[in-house]
Amino acid sequence: MIPANHKYWARTLFNFYIDRKLKKSFGNFYLINSPPSLSIKDGLIVTPNHFSWWDGFFIDFISRRYYLGRKFYIMMLEEQLTKYGFFKYLGAYSIKLSNPKSIIETIDYSRKLIEDENSFVVVYPQGEIQPFDIEPIEIKKGLRNITKGLKKQTFVLPIAFKVQYDNQQTPDVYVRFGELVNVQTVHKNYDSYFECFVNNIKQCSKEATYKNKSVNLFE
Repeated sequence: MIPANHKYWARTLFNFYIDRKLKKSFGNFYLINSPPSLSIKDGLIVTPNHFSWWDGFFIDFISRRYYLGRKFYIMMLEEQLTKYGFFKYLGAYSIKLSNPKSIIETIDYSRKLIEDENSFVVVYPQGEIQPFDIEPIEIKKGLRNITKGLKKQTFVLPIAFKVQYDNQQTPDVYVRFGELVNVQTVHKNYDSYFECFVNNIKQCSKEATYKNKSVNLFE
């Protein structure tokens, strides 16, 4: 497993680069609703949908605005993190799905990060890129394994992104926060969490279609 290794210089360079890249590639970055309130003492696992190469950059952009009191960590496939090693300096760590021992190591590492009250972890429950409008949406059970045995009060937060072309050359990004789900619910009733995850994606799509938004994060 490749652990994260946060570096201030990497974060400074990356923020400058990716903010310019996002604003050049997308017209607007619309927030549909406000994030739910959460105590810094509570553990947090963020679970975005995964439909494009941009997804990790979207969630990083959001985290720098709404979770400033927490250190950002994101799980990546080991072959991708090996290829893009710079990301480990921004909080990425790896999982190797073909190696059961490595999976256990990554799960244990994730739990330790979540137990740290200054951190939060991003996990993609879909496990791989799927088309935004795929039916039915499929998610893995890895998140359920991570939530098992956590000692502190922890919540899982679904977040949905949608990229949509409107009346301009570049597309807009819409983001919607779902409801907080206690990890006990995730572990004992995974179908209930799955329903929250899917419903938030569908609601994001509906509100983006009607162009509902509360704020443009590019402004």
